[in-house]
Amino acid sequence: MRETSRQIFHAGLGIALIIFLLYFGRIYTVYILSGALFFGFLLINLSTRGIKIPLISHLLTFFERKNARLPGYGSAWYVVGLLICCLLIPNTAQIAAAILVLALGDAAATLLGAKGKLPLPYNSKKSLEGTTAFFLFSLPSFIFIGWYAIPLALFATLVESLPWSIDDNLTIPIACSIFFYLI
Repeated sequence: MRETSRQIFHAGLGIALIIFLLYFGRIYTVYILSGALFFGFLLINLSTRGIKIPLISHLLTFFERKNARLPGYGSAWYVVGLLICCLLIPNTAQIAAAILVLALGDAAATLLGAKGKLPLPYNSKKSLEGTTAFFLFSLPSFIFIGWYAIPLALFATLVESLPWSIDDNLTIPIACSIFFYLI
C-alpha cells in the first residue's frame, strides 16, 4: 500500500509540475524546483539531526522507502532530475514530455514491475512486465511531442531497464535530455 501511495504521489507531482510549466513557463519552473531543492535539503539536514517537523516528518515516514540512504533521498533525486530537464531542454513541450515519461513511466514500472514474474535477461532486478509498463505509460508524451514519443519512450525504457547503481530519477531525465539534444 505504501509503495502504491508513493507512486501515485510521484505521478501526481509530475503532472502538477507539467501544468505549472505550461502555465508559468520554463524559467518560473526552474525557480520553483530550485527552491524546492534548497528547502528539501534543509529538511533532510534537519531530519538527519533528529529534528522533527510535524507535517514533513509524517510525510517522510509515510512516503520514504525503508531502505533509503537518507530521509528524502528519492524525493531529492526526483527534484534534481526534473531540474535537469528544465535546465538542459530549452523547449517547453519537450520538457513536459520528459517529465511525463519520468512521472508516469517510472511509476507504472515500479507498480507493475513489482508483480512481474519475468526478469529481464540483462537485469534480474527488473521485470519484463515493469519494462513494458514503463514504455506504454511513457507514450502519452505524444500529447506534447507527437510521433517523437515512440523513440523517446523506447530510449528511456532502455535506460531505465539497465543495471545502473544510479537512481532512475536521475538517469531517466538525463536520457530524455540526451534524446532531445540528438533530435
